Amino acid sequence: MYLQEKNVWNKSHSVFSDPRFFSRTSRKSLNIVGIMIALMLPWLVFTATFALTSFWMRFSRPVLADSLMGIVFAGFVLAPMILMANGAKKKIADPQSYQPTWYIFLSICCLLAFIFGYLVGEHNYRGFMHPYYSLMHLAHYSNVDTNVAVGQQIMDAGRVTFKNTTALDLGHSMGFKNSDVFCVAPIITKASLDGRSITELPSVDFWAVGTNCCSGVQADFHCKGFADPNANGAIRLMGDQEAARALYRLAVQQAEATYKLTATHPLFFEWVHDAEESTWEFAQDGYIGFISAICTYFVVQIFFTIVAMLAFSKMVDGA
Repeated sequence: MYLQEKNVWNKSHSVFSDPRFFSRTSRKSLNIVGIMIALMLPWLVFTATFALTSFWMRFSRPVLADSLMGIVFAGFVLAPMILMANGAKKKIADPQSYQPTWYIFLSICCLLAFIFGYLVGEHNYRGFMHPYYSLMHLAHYSNVDTNVAVGQQIMDAGRVTFKNTTALDLGHSMGFKNSDVFCVAPIITKASLDGRSITELPSVDFWAVGTNCCSGVQADFHCKGFADPNANGAIRLMGDQEAARALYRLAVQQAEATYKLTATHPLFFEWVHDAEESTWEFAQDGYIGFISAICTYFVVQIFFTIVAMLAFSKMVDGA
């Protein structure tokens, strides 16, 4: 009986003392943790980088936003790369004891997440959020009469709501061709003309603009909002459109020469149904783009993680 109990103890002791037993259980638990980290960490890096690149902090506190991005890069991109490098050293030093880890996968995924988060966030910022923040930062003028107000008085305008009788004067529109066609049309409050032609106004300073929406050889302006009879709002040119300001100015100069107009301080706007509504659309597109991007990236990261799991399982089984 004593000998049987001793044999049982020796067998059980030999099982628990076998290092392969502990390596299997620990590897199993570490794999679960590794899978969760490999799934969530790159996605969080993408989300944080996208948010820091795209939203209000970038506009109002750019230095702080850049500093936080540096922390994200150092803490969640460089750190996995250092762990990957240490793993590579161990493999070189002792190839027999080396086991595949998540570090190489994690470092690559975090680096890609940071790069794509920055690129997509930059696109979202330039296309939507920067115009929105800029318009909200500028002044909003209401009930503007274009025959009374002049451009110099509202040079800080971002959003303008004109009087209800204000419309585009398509008959005095013009286009300037420089690869693209840069189109302009006067914004005129008709009720206060008092029978006068716009050629008799001291200065025609409010212009609706658009690109490639007129022929450039005749008055045929058909840019955004031109056919809306209830439109009486305008938003200032923002974002990439600001680079076209000089070309719109040349189109106005052509209109001055052709129609004998005077435009002392021309301001360029996008003609819209409602200035507040159109401004908010920039923010909506930016927020929707952010949510869509982080959801899409999460699905992509799930796919990459599953592929890595299958690859690592084959490597372990093969070993």
